[in-house]
Amino acid sequence: MRSRTKDWLGLFAAGTVFGVMSASAQQSDQTKFLTDAIRADVAEVRLGELAQKQGQSQEVRQYGDMLSKDRTKSMKKASDLAKQLGVPAPTEPSAQQQRQYEALSKLSGTEFDTTFMSQMVRGHQEEIAKYSAEAQAGSGSEVTALAKDTLPTLKMHLEHAQSIQKTASSSTHYGRGSDDHSSGPSSSGSSQR
Repeated sequence: MRSRTKDWLGLFAAGTVFGVMSASAQQSDQTKFLTDAIRADVAEVRLGELAQKQGQSQEVRQYGDMLSKDRTKSMKKASDLAKQLGVPAPTEPSAQQQRQYEALSKLSGTEFDTTFMSQMVRGHQEEIAKYSAEAQAGSGSEVTALAKDTLPTLKMHLEHAQSIQKTASSSTHYGRGSDDHSSGPSSSGSSQR
């Protein structure tokens, strides 16, 4: 009898330890997601401001303005959540994001616009994958809710970036002046792929 009780207690303790370790790993993953999300917001606010200053086309400057405003709101929500959860909120982008900013800041004209929009498309595709994974984690946490709430904005940014990129590439084939195409709804159907 004593042996069985010992076995059950051992299994219970092992299960409890495993459960605590699993919860701790999940919390660690969510902490990493949250800090990465805040770093991405910081980086994109700065990139948006850079695009407003250095963008050649009106579309790129407007995209930069939208990006900066939307990501400032996102950063506030994520930072408030981090504070609530006792997670230190980063105030600087990652080293890689800083290098990306510095490289872009050395560009101008069409080269800036093309490189910036290409990075926006690629970066938003990567972010959407990360946010989707977190949103589908199904943990019911505030971090998961934040990911779900942010996804529509990220998708809208991606579609807009792809539309600008498509307009810019078609205007280079037919001559200069992407501003000629920016006044009308030239991107109808560009998000249907």
